[in-house]
Amino acid sequence: MVVKKIIIILALVMLGLVSGCANDDTENANDDDIHISAALEVEILTAKSQPLAEPVEVFGTVAAKQSSAIGALVEGPLETMFVTVGDRVKKGQALFQIRQADYKRRVAEASAALRLTEAQATQAQRQYDRVIALAPRGFVSKAQVERVETDLVVAKAQVSQSQSLLATAKQALRDTVARAPYNGVVTARLVDEGTYLNNRFSMGEQSAALQLQELEIVAAIVSAPQARVNDFKLNQKAKVYIDGFDEPFDSFVFIINDRVDPESRTVELRLPIRNPNYRISSGLGVRALIETPPESAIILPRSAVKGDSAAPYIFLFDKGIARRRNVKVESIDFERVKVTQGVRTGEKIIQNPPSTLRDGQKVERKQRKPAR
Repeated sequence: MVVKKIIIILALVMLGLVSGCANDDTENANDDDIHISAALEVEILTAKSQPLAEPVEVFGTVAAKQSSAIGALVEGPLETMFVTVGDRVKKGQALFQIRQADYKRRVAEASAALRLTEAQATQAQRQYDRVIALAPRGFVSKAQVERVETDLVVAKAQVSQSQSLLATAKQALRDTVARAPYNGVVTARLVDEGTYLNNRFSMGEQSAALQLQELEIVAAIVSAPQARVNDFKLNQKAKVYIDGFDEPFDSFVFIINDRVDPESRTVELRLPIRNPNYRISSGLGVRALIETPPESAIILPRSAVKGDSAAPYIFLFDKGIARRRNVKVESIDFERVKVTQGVRTGEKIIQNPPSTLRDGQKVERKQRKPAR
């Protein structure tokens, strides 16, 4: 009898334990249901189409407006070099001089030849005057008249020829001094005194003495991708960033080369930059941002886009449900991206989606706290 009572008591105890476990499981299940059914509060923005002026980034090199290899206009040994590398020169300033002795002698010879032909012309004129005076009285023949007329014409022609030869000799003497064709900077000295210079192509002989560049205005020569060629127009504004300078320089598109480079598939553009103090040297590297006409685009904050650059995606707010959607975007700056595919105007997008957010999860708009 006692054993029977003990068995009944143990059975009641076991039944109570099972009942308690069942109640605990039920309570836990109810907690999970409450957790799953709770909507996550999120911030929402509406996709809108807005104008976007996206500058084109290009790279290139600074070049002088003009660059000339200054050579001798006449032949001869270099006698004096008046400038050196780094000198700033004005238009018409003497740069170097060829030995003048030979050219001065030629001027003297041409002057003497002119005086001789002028004397001969004077003699021919006098002879002509005498013959013509006697011709009406029959003292001279017709042949004599024709002869003096011809002699006078020849003498005058010889005077003209001598004058031209003298002018040529004087010009050659002036050309022994090479002068700057424009305001510029001497960027290279190619020869020293004593070098024989010529003014025509000849193997093994030197023709250029120095290099001169015009730098009051320089040009940023940049290469732009051919895919953007239709975006460029003359006079478009640009910002040019030059190596070694903190601030950008204002410029504009001055030249658009019609030729597309077949290897790099780029188009050459030239952007002028004022350089009154010659601070900018040719050869420096440049980066330029060229303004383009604004186009309509959907712009999102970077915080709304998840994933990496290869597979970006967003979450749409669809009647209280988060819907994941793959998109294609292009970077604008550190804070914004342009959507090129995957979003339409008017769609609601979850901003700053948490890393735990999943496709199909319940969400609700976060209520803004009233301003105090």
